[in-house]
Amino acid sequence: MKDSLNIAVIGAGYWGKKIINEYLQLASSPEVNLSMVCDLKDKNLKHCSEVFHISETKLTTDYKEALSSNDVNAVHICTPNETHHQICKEALSANKHVLLEKPMALHARNAWELVGIAESKGLILQVGHIFRFNNALKTMRDLLAQDYFGELYYLKLQWTTLMSSPLNRDIIFDLGPHPVDIVNYLLKKWPVKVSCKGMAYRRELLEELAYITMEFEGKLMAHIELSWLQPGKVREVTVIGSERSASVDCLNQSIGIYENGDGDRFNLDVTRNNTIFDEVSHFVESIHGNKNSNNLGSVGAETVAVLESLKSSLEEGRTVKNGSGK
Repeated sequence: MKDSLNIAVIGAGYWGKKIINEYLQLASSPEVNLSMVCDLKDKNLKHCSEVFHISETKLTTDYKEALSSNDVNAVHICTPNETHHQICKEALSANKHVLLEKPMALHARNAWELVGIAESKGLILQVGHIFRFNNALKTMRDLLAQDYFGELYYLKLQWTTLMSSPLNRDIIFDLGPHPVDIVNYLLKKWPVKVSCKGMAYRRELLEELAYITMEFEGKLMAHIELSWLQPGKVREVTVIGSERSASVDCLNQSIGIYENGDGDRFNLDVTRNNTIFDEVSHFVESIHGNKNSNNLGSVGAETVAVLESLKSSLEEGRTVKNGSGK
């Protein structure tokens, strides 16, 4: 039998609660134990006690208790974006395996620092790029690898919803990591040039809308629309090729295929999966050495580098070369 893995979740807000719920499902196995939950807000810890029935002895407002505990092997960090780098650095320094929510950091150099620490200590560092575990996108990745669409022309991604703008966050770093990472996941490459236009409407600063263009070698392009202003939650990927095209609803995990010759459409069968459960399961299995990582820290750092390039394009008003940020 494998040694039991004791995991602490740091951050029990909106997303943290979802993560905690999935670890509790995993905890039915003797191989996994949710040993601690950390959050600054008493109301979030109260929710964990009353709804998840987590013992109060496992709840704390001080995440450093988890990092200093010899019983904790790994942590899943679900705190605000601006805290990711510091808490992750402390966790790795305390010899904990880490699954860090996106974005890894607000600067690529800080993200790469985390990658370096994890590598030097032989620790698992993964990033919460949840759509890498989406079965519809897995199917699309396989089809693209088989040249199913013929010559690939371009990708279009729409990531829009109507919601209040998060405090102190711009849409590029907050919502942008998902579609930027999906493009890399599908194409297995990073852009050579990027451009970005954005605007804030309900506040003076920090963009709530952005239009992104990513250029790759040859004629291949990807276009991303981000918005917190458009009614209806949309998470769609469109793939346009010389032989066929596809429309992917990432929320419903459905794929529509269009034949370019006659325009006929048909749907592919996709078995919907619980992406959060699969992501945390993958983290556990990676620590146990059973799987290669699907969401490596290096992928998260490259994603942050693209986001930085996009911000540079926005500020400078021009297309910029994309770099790794190392």
